[in-house]
Amino acid sequence: MFSKYMVLKRLAGQTSFRISCCLAVALFASVATPTGRPTRDGKASSSPRLPHVLEATRFSGSLVGVQYETWFTPGNAGSWETAEAVPVLGKYNSFDANVLREHAEWFEDLGVNWLLLDWSNMLWTKPDWENHQGASHELEESTLLLFKTYRKLETEGKHPPKLVLMVGLQNGPVVPRAVQRLNGIIAWTKTNFLDKPEFKDLWLYYHGKPLLVILFFTPNPCVDFRKLTSDTPLEARDWTVRWMASQLEDNHADRCGMWSWMDGPIRQIVTHNQGIPEETVVTPASFPFPGKGWLHPTAVGRDHGSPYLRSWRVAFESRPKFIQIHQWNEFAGQKEGQGMPADYWGEPAEMSSSGQRPSNVYADEYNLELSDDIEPVQMDKCAYRGCGGWGYYYLNLTKAILSLYRGATPDITVMTLSGPFQPAAVKEKELVLKWEILGKRPSTFTVQLDGKVVAAHLQGQSYPLSLTGVPAGKHRITVIADGAHTYFDLSPAKLASRSSKPLPVASTIEFTCPADRGRK
Repeated sequence: MFSKYMVLKRLAGQTSFRISCCLAVALFASVATPTGRPTRDGKASSSPRLPHVLEATRFSGSLVGVQYETWFTPGNAGSWETAEAVPVLGKYNSFDANVLREHAEWFEDLGVNWLLLDWSNMLWTKPDWENHQGASHELEESTLLLFKTYRKLETEGKHPPKLVLMVGLQNGPVVPRAVQRLNGIIAWTKTNFLDKPEFKDLWLYYHGKPLLVILFFTPNPCVDFRKLTSDTPLEARDWTVRWMASQLEDNHADRCGMWSWMDGPIRQIVTHNQGIPEETVVTPASFPFPGKGWLHPTAVGRDHGSPYLRSWRVAFESRPKFIQIHQWNEFAGQKEGQGMPADYWGEPAEMSSSGQRPSNVYADEYNLELSDDIEPVQMDKCAYRGCGGWGYYYLNLTKAILSLYRGATPDITVMTLSGPFQPAAVKEKELVLKWEILGKRPSTFTVQLDGKVVAAHLQGQSYPLSLTGVPAGKHRITVIADGAHTYFDLSPAKLASRSSKPLPVASTIEFTCPADRGRK
């Protein structure tokens, strides 16, 4: 979830923490007034052409980004062993340029402006990144392939997202000589990526320099990063840096300008720069951390997209310069019995004789419901903790939300009815239905059970559905938004295209009444 929130994995015989909380360095410069003709984020069109070099301060509106992994390699997460689902493209390898091109096509269709590329675990990976061997070298090479592929796409007249690198300084136990080693990563990246003229226009620029995000998740980020960089200053003069923390509702890192990787509550924090909204994160699900994770009672599951709509509502209200969708493709987590250590920021807990870490604190991705990837997945395949998938649902839902957000279809309503993708067994005599909306407010709502109207002319966004007399077996509930329309079919079975005609707004879930319901 934290997109890397410490995926405990074995690298070269050692356990490394896979955490993904990005830290975005906040050396605040003056904020230029966004200007320029309408682009992907403008109201004139939902997918206009991007400029050759994308400078954020000259871009009118919000720049929408997605956290993205190129770590599906043999030494990283290439086994797909703990993935929560199987992508439509299969268990791919990050060295497959065809996969990178397919992702880029989806991103361009959505109007994604930038990708957040995850290098946040470089300082924790073994062998040491300075050796340029093993897992870290694979990540360097897969990232290089992404740059080359996007360069080729641009020469073909296509418009892949611009790129932002996320490196990590601290996200767990303290790393010796961390700032010195991070400076080495930044210097190496300048030589091997930034100084390459063929890559110049692939970066996302902010205040005249490529944007660099630095992961820094500690108990008190605002104080800790100043202490850590006081003796060994950060050397990143060629970049505009933003620090990024996580769980801002607990550590208040936004107060010193840090961006959010992911927060525990679904209403995420908005980071301001000189009083102007600069960044927020949107996500389909979330969990509190550390010491809690996906199985904690306060974690928020996917719930058929309703938390995702609530999360986006923060962006609609604040209209920040940068929106980060968390996330595209982590597809990894911890095995059973190998959760997060109790002392997340201290020394790793001792493992048992079997090599397992006894803990039920799970982060990153857990299962189909308790996960936050949005890449399209197959609906009939089995993964580590179950079978099924959300199909194209989150891609279609994001497309509708962005069309509404950018003013391309200001007249639409986006609605989600809370519920699991797989039919849940309901033993109670009443099922309380709840739904979320974005966009135009419907006049009323209608509820159908198995195609028959059971409630009409509802004004609120909830309804207690009596199950008295409902026979055992599988049933379908549909909520219809009366007097509203959309142009996007949110069916998970296929990729949605904008319809030329208005479509009804409805959301459907399934549930099962067991045969023994009501028995004592």
